[in-house]
Amino acid sequence: TLLGSLGFENAYALAMLDRRADALAVHTLSDLSRHAPQLSIAGDYEFFGRPEWRSIESTYHLAFHQQRQMQAEFMYQAAAAGEIDLISAYTSDGRVAQFGLRTLVDDKGAIPPYDAIVLISPKRAEDAALIEAVRPLINAIPVATMREANRRAGGAGAETPDAIARWLGEQIAKRQ
Repeated sequence: TLLGSLGFENAYALAMLDRRADALAVHTLSDLSRHAPQLSIAGDYEFFGRPEWRSIESTYHLAFHQQRQMQAEFMYQAAAAGEIDLISAYTSDGRVAQFGLRTLVDDKGAIPPYDAIVLISPKRAEDAALIEAVRPLINAIPVATMREANRRAGGAGAETPDAIARWLGEQIAKRQ
């Protein structure tokens, strides 16, 4: 049983330094298409072979000055250092905020949605207590909140799962 969306998606996105995006007046992938021939892009080792990339490329007629494959761990740092203009990213990745990146809006819908949803198994579909316990999560977690939770979970100084769950619970309570 589909209970509903958590309120965010973890979709592919193209991201660039926020200050670079401001300088170029780039907020959407349509905006990006005007600048692509002068820019470099990096993706992880599978991104450029995925249907999502082919859809982005054909929908927006993107052709970049340079296209590189990199390990995901290095892409965010390379973008933050200005070594690469644009990277493939996940919309809820904590490194987006950590490195001052902006995910560009897919204004023509080339990337399929990857909504985070709550599914209740058939064995628990009639469990009213479970459903009521989970229901406050529905549409309660914006992508910026999920990014922050993911940032807290990753890298050096990562918080414990319990600490992150408490923080996330506080954020959800503030929204209600």
